[in-house]
Amino acid sequence: MNHQLGYRGNALNVPVDARARRGMRPASPVRRARPDYAGVAMPALTISSTLHDGGRVLALDGEIDLATESRFQDAVTEALITQPSGRVVLDCTDLRFIDSSGLRVLIRAHKTAREQQAVLAIASPLQRVVQTLRITALDTRIPVFGTVSEALAAPRSDTN
Repeated sequence: MNHQLGYRGNALNVPVDARARRGMRPASPVRRARPDYAGVAMPALTISSTLHDGGRVLALDGEIDLATESRFQDAVTEALITQPSGRVVLDCTDLRFIDSSGLRVLIRAHKTAREQQAVLAIASPLQRVVQTLRITALDTRIPVFGTVSEALAAPRSDTN
């Protein structure tokens, strides 16, 4: 028996040919560019923009990651620049995931909003997104609301 590094006769110590003879498949990572939901590949990120009396709403549908970071950055920056002294609400109702590259965009967007004297808010995030914002303390810089209506109606704060 091989007791190196705490392994005792596990598959890591068995030659590949022996795995095949015993009916074991060699471990190979399976990576998909985008997850399948109910057998349907979801689009990476869809961003739709609507203008309301209270400001511009960007509805985010999908995932924000390294592959979609630049599109998200462009959309948020354009919305903030075209809404100077206005309000931009990120509707995260259908945002299923955000990684560090998406968080980086939010940090830049917060800075741009301050420079433009605009308000940036997040509305209707899923619990997974809320936890990510809380862990990174972004929810202390960018206000998070339960609904888009609440975000559009909220009074301006001097902390933004």
